[in-house]
Amino acid sequence: MTTGTKIRYFREKKKLSQEELAHLVGVSQVTIGNWEQGKSIKHEFIRKLAMALEVSTDFLLEEVQNSNVQAISDKQTAGNDFEIIIKAPNHLFDDLNKKMDFIINRFGNVK
Repeated sequence: MTTGTKIRYFREKKKLSQEELAHLVGVSQVTIGNWEQGKSIKHEFIRKLAMALEVSTDFLLEEVQNSNVQAISDKQTAGNDFEIIIKAPNHLFDDLNKKMDFIINRFGNVK
């Protein structure tokens, strides 16, 4: 997930318009739109932006691939067993855990 995507996601999650977020950060609405489109953010605004969105500056600036999911064969298990490694920000795991529980409960005993 790019920084611009995170800005938009958390702005919308907080039910803020671009104009409202701009007011909190001290920039124009156009600037917020530019940031959401991937334009660079001046250092002086990164902290204010992170505070307004209630995320860490490190998380805001770290580019994480949304679909960074790997299925890795487990050589120490037999048959068709595999391990799934998911790399994503912690807040995305709540919904994922619910879905995985559903799948396991629904299809886990099927052989």
